[in-house]
Amino acid sequence: MSTTIPSPVPEEAASRAGTDPYIWTVLTVAVATQTAGSFVSQGVYILVPFWRDAFGISLASAALAVTAMNGTQILTMVSLGRAIDRHGERVVVGIAMVGMALAMVAAALASELIGLLLCMSVLGGTYAAVQPGGTRAIMRWFPPQHRGLATGFRQAAVPLGTMIAAALLPLLAVRVGLAAAAWSSAAVSLLGALLFLLFYKEGGAAQAKRETPLALRQLIRTVGENPRFWPVLRLGIAMSAFQFTFTAHAIGYMADALALGMLGAASLFALAQLAGIPGRVLLPWLSDRLRPGRRSQSFAVTALLGAAAAAALAALPAGVPAPLAAAVLVLFGIFGIGWFPLYLLDIAEMAPRSSIASTVSFASTLCLIVMALGPWLFGLAADRFGYACAWALLIVPVVVTALPLLRSRDRALEARVDGPA
Repeated sequence: MSTTIPSPVPEEAASRAGTDPYIWTVLTVAVATQTAGSFVSQGVYILVPFWRDAFGISLASAALAVTAMNGTQILTMVSLGRAIDRHGERVVVGIAMVGMALAMVAAALASELIGLLLCMSVLGGTYAAVQPGGTRAIMRWFPPQHRGLATGFRQAAVPLGTMIAAALLPLLAVRVGLAAAAWSSAAVSLLGALLFLLFYKEGGAAQAKRETPLALRQLIRTVGENPRFWPVLRLGIAMSAFQFTFTAHAIGYMADALALGMLGAASLFALAQLAGIPGRVLLPWLSDRLRPGRRSQSFAVTALLGAAAAAALAALPAGVPAPLAAAVLVLFGIFGIGWFPLYLLDIAEMAPRSSIASTVSFASTLCLIVMALGPWLFGLAADRFGYACAWALLIVPVVVTALPLLRSRDRALEARVDGPA
């Protein structure tokens, strides 16, 4: 394609780019790619109980698949973020998603836990490019007053992909076989790679590609000068453990502790992901419209409501009526899944212009540490002390880290939003 695309750059040109019809192509491709990436990566969480049964291992051992996937993301996230800042997101993200597809092909052929863990390590190491790459695209093409909505739509793709995976993968695993579920993930990842490589254009973005990101130590020092950065990051870490441990264990918990059966639990889990889609769109949009300059406050309130929904789920008795369980899961989906765009934007808007993907990658790396350990620790706590203790380990840190942000306010962002476009 030889069409000339205007160069996306932050702030000044962003207001001009806001009127360019190509921004909707950017958003569409970003949403489709994130949906594919989410289907594959979140599908790993969903397949944990099936790997447990297939390999005849404990829940904690099966959850090591999640730990391996997230663990290698920790090792590659910052490097991939810097590569995206240097070379642009199109090539880096496209190649990474091809790598994800190859990892799932190998996982379909794995016959023991060690082989599966190696595949999940490769999957995690390549998936690490998707989040910073998509965030950088939104930050470059959309002006500040529209980033909340754009990021919300893109991040709605995460529960959308998870919902599709939750509906499809257990069905394939039960009726066709576990290998079929893995093969389907490989196909979805390859499709996402092709979409991004063929349809996303950085155009004449030579300026963006020539930027040199800050060295990690300098980057940490620079963003750390903002008094909101570390409190927001702490809550993001707590919420990452909260959401992704829920993703790994919700189906097994509802099937066992609530006696809903595996397929019934998977259906309710898919409902929570469905509720997270409007949550991820509406919460940042409401933040932009009703609470400009107070994104951290909106993030804290959302986190507290998500924690309340999780506490309600943990309190449900065995044999609970499905409609009641569904109502609780809808609330969890809106807040416990819908929180992420608020956090992502808060971090990205505090980033230096030359290091957007690097800043997002740094913050995501710290979150990934607890995402890697959380499912294993939850399974260990549930196996040894019961589910009540495991749920408390997730909910209490969210409450403790959210409360200090309730009075936070970004006056600089508020001035940019209220000022002339």
